[in-house]
Order: sequence, then C-alpha cells, then structure tokens
Amino acid sequence: MDVDILISGHTHVFHAEELEGRFFLNPGAATGAWSGAFSTEAIPSFALLDIQGPIVTTYVYQLIEGEVRVEKIEYRKPLEVHPMTPRPPQPPVASPPVSSPQKDSVW
Repeated sequence: MDVDILISGHTHVFHAEELEGRFFLNPGAATGAWSGAFSTEAIPSFALLDIQGPIVTTYVYQLIEGEVRVEKIEYRKPLEVHPMTPRPPQPPVASPPVSSPQKDSVW
C-alpha cells in the first residue's frame, strides 16, 4: 500500500511503530475487550491523532492499574523532493561591477 499512515485494529492491543518511513498504529480497544489470542490481561486504550501537515502527534490513552496514562508519539513524514517540484525563487546574484574601458593616453 502506498500510504504514510496505516491504522488497523482487530488485536485489541495497542501498538505503534515507524517502519521504512511509514507510521503503523493499532489503537487497541477502548473497552479492553479480551480477544482470547493473548495470555495477558487486555489493557483498555484508544488514540487521538493531531495531524498538522507532515507531522502527526498521537496521544495514546491507556487504563493501567486503575489510572489513565497518556503517551505522546510523534511521527514526521520524511520530506521528499520530486525532480519536477518547483523550487522557491532565489534572490538575484549581484554581478561584478562593470569596469569602464581605459582610454589610451596620448601624453
């Protein structure tokens, strides 16, 4: 898939990972529902994403031992410069001063 961020679920277990310039997120399960696939106790969790251009800040909320814990994860999309992307205008380069031709002296 040609995506920058992939959000999936089904496992009911929180997981976030950056791999090969992409961000993968499984927010877990807000109810902490047990899926039967894991021998550990399910931890209720959910995630909020704040997307500001190429920066994604993920706030993960987890209920651990009766306390809500918040973790902040930041993903920055790698900047790519396509060969056809217009470049910002550059200031003009000052040319060297033009010297006036010297006249031949007759004296």
